Amino acid sequence: MMHNPLLTLVATAFIAATPMLVHAESRSAKSNDQQITEQVKQKLQMDDPAVAPHIMVMTRDGVVTLRGAHLPQGDIDSVTHDAQSVDGVVRVDNRLKPE
Repeated sequence: MMHNPLLTLVATAFIAATPMLVHAESRSAKSNDQQITEQVKQKLQMDDPAVAPHIMVMTRDGVVTLRGAHLPQGDIDSVTHDAQSVDGVVRVDNRLKPE
């Protein structure tokens, strides 16, 4: 089998760079998730400032999770709609508890 130094160098560089690329993608996803969370919170605050402080918003991989308790069903529906309307939201995991 013939040994190709250039091929060895390219393969070594690729193997060395792969963890950095994965880490960079992970940072980018976290940053995007943080932006989505902030945008959802801002939208909730604008649409219903009395309800917004009672809702916890978390985002992971574009999936927004909403948590809160003792909210009227109409508020829950409105909050869910607001979260779904934010760019980048893949899905809303609604864990809000009605009154």
